[in-house]
Order: sequence, then C-alpha cells, then structure tokens
Amino acid sequence: MSCSNITGLSSAYSLITRVVLLSLRVLTVAFLVITVIILSTNSVTIVSQGNSLKFHFKDVYAYRYMFSAAIIGLLYAVIQLFFSISELATRTKNPFNYQLDFYGDKIISYLVATGSAAGFGVTKDLKDTFLALVVLDSTDPVDKLFSRGYASASMLLFAFFCLAVLSLKRSKRQIATDENRGVNIDANSNPSLCCSSLATDAQEHWP
Repeated sequence: MSCSNITGLSSAYSLITRVVLLSLRVLTVAFLVITVIILSTNSVTIVSQGNSLKFHFKDVYAYRYMFSAAIIGLLYAVIQLFFSISELATRTKNPFNYQLDFYGDKIISYLVATGSAAGFGVTKDLKDTFLALVVLDSTDPVDKLFSRGYASASMLLFAFFCLAVLSLKRSKRQIATDENRGVNIDANSNPSLCCSSLATDAQEHWP
C-alpha cells in the first residue's frame, strides 16, 4: 500500500475518532447539566412530630462539593466542546487546546470522580441516620431528597467515565506523537518509516 493510501485511511479514521470524541464531549456537558439541575432543586420539607424542617442541599458540605465540582466541570466541558466543534469545522488543531486536553481532562475527571464518591457516601450515611434517629410522619420526603442525591452522584459518575475515555485517548495520542518524533529522525533512510510518519501526522492534524 502506498503512502498516499495510508495517509488517506488515517485521515478518515481520524475524522471518525473526532466525531466520537465530540459525542463524548456533548454527553459530558449533558450529564453535568443534569447534575446541576438536580442538586440545585434538591430541597424538601420534612415533618417530624408536628414540626417542619426545611432541608436544602447547601446544608450538607459534601453536596456543596458535588455542586462545585459539577459547575467547574461544566465550564470546562463547555469550553472544550467549543474547541472541538471549531477544530472539526476548520480541520485545524489549536496548540493551546492540545495541552488543555492532555492536562485538563485528567484534572477535571479526578475532581468529578471525587464529587461523585462524596455524593454517594454522604447520601447513604445521611439517609441511614435520618431513618434511625428522626421520627418521621412520612418517609416520602426523605426518599425524594436522597434519591435525588443518588441521581446527581450517578450523573457525575457518568460524566467521569466520559472524561476518563477522553483522557485515555489523549494520552494514547501523546505517546504516538512522541514515537513519531523518533521515527522522523530515520525517515529519510527508511521509506516505510516515512509512511508511518505521514500516517501519524495525518491523525494529529486532521480533526
């Protein structure tokens, strides 16, 4: 197979990859938006022995952390989505976004993962404590409150999975780029290496 054919196939593969990665960006934004909506509306009035207690997610530090992680993750995901759409439309790679992809996806994925873990943990502990220590006229408000807690933590977890895949893909491309730099040194003496170099270049610069 000639170098031109290899480059053409690599470009087509890279385009498909870009579309898949863009879809993951969209899913990440969607999961984080749902998280923010669920958490921000998560408040109930709990009635116990004739007394009413208004409970809001801001009353729990772990839920505040979840909300902060979701907001930060959402801002990052929207910025990345804008860059991804721009690159797919213009078929050019922004050097700044290359570094943002590599480091940002890792940092934000860790933040989102810890937010999800905090949400699952505090929801389980609080629900058990309420049911054990508080005499409730009805458990429906409590169930609704903590069901939303579990739902928001689940959405954060799904967002983490998307970011983790994006991070792994970026790391893989970084390794391929480093290897290609070594290949370029000997490309003049070995035509097959030249074809490999062209294929890798096509994947890097064709969105």
